[in-house]
Amino acid sequence: MSDNTVILEVKNLCKSFGSHEVLRGISTTVKKGDVLVLIGPSGCGKSTFLRSLNLLEEPTDGQVIFEGTPLTDAGVDIDKVREKIGMVFQQFNLFPNMTILENIMLAPVTLGKMSREEAQAKARELLERIGLLDKADAYPQQLSGGQKQRIAIIRSLAMNPDIMLFDEPTSALDPEMVGEVLSLIKELAKEGMTMVIVTHEMGFAREVANRVMFINEGVIGEEGEPEKIFGNPQSPRLKEFLSKVL
Repeated sequence: MSDNTVILEVKNLCKSFGSHEVLRGISTTVKKGDVLVLIGPSGCGKSTFLRSLNLLEEPTDGQVIFEGTPLTDAGVDIDKVREKIGMVFQQFNLFPNMTILENIMLAPVTLGKMSREEAQAKARELLERIGLLDKADAYPQQLSGGQKQRIAIIRSLAMNPDIMLFDEPTSALDPEMVGEVLSLIKELAKEGMTMVIVTHEMGFAREVANRVMFINEGVIGEEGEPEKIFGNPQSPRLKEFLSKVL
C-alpha cells in the first residue's frame, strides 16, 4: 500500500512531435507504494507519457519531479537519476552476446553500485526467485519470450530502483506466456514496489492497481481507484473504451 511519500510529481506535462500534440497538460502524483496503471486506446499518449517520466522523451513543456529533483532543470545528471528508475520495455533489450547472469550483473558493476561478487550473488538470488537459476549461463536466444521478460524485470530490480516503469510488458509475448510475467509484477506490487504500468490487460489492471488513469487524446479522461474506473465509469469515452476491451 502507498504511504504519503511523494516519489514522482508531474505538472502540466506536454509533448509535441512537430505540430502533433501527443500530451496536452497531464498532471498527477505518484506516492511510495502506488501502482498506477495507464489505460487507453492505441495512440492516446500512454507510452509517451511513461517515457517522459525518465526523460526518454523530452517534454515540450511542464515538469517531472522525481524525489524532489525537477528532471528538466539544467545541470541535472539524468543518467544518475535513472539509476533509481527501473524501466521494462515491450521488447526485452537483453544483450544477445552475454549470458543471462552477465546481463543482470552489467549495470550494477559498470555503474559501481556493486562489486562483481556482490552483483553475481544478487543476480543468482533474483534468478532463484523467479525459478530460472538454471538459466544463469544460457544466452537470451535460448529462452522463451516470457522467460526473457522476467529476466528483463529482475535485471531492473538488480539496481534496487525506487520506482519501476513498465511499457506494455506483455504485448510482445505469446498469450500462454503472459501469465508468468504478470504474476511477477503482482508479486512486486504486494511487496510495495512503486510502479507505473502501461497495459492492455484490463483484468490485470483491475487486480494490481491502486489507481488507474485513462488517457484519451493526450489528456487524463478519468482517474481513480480500479473499482470506480471499471465498475462505475463516468465519461462516455471511457464507457465506450471499456465496452470494446472488457
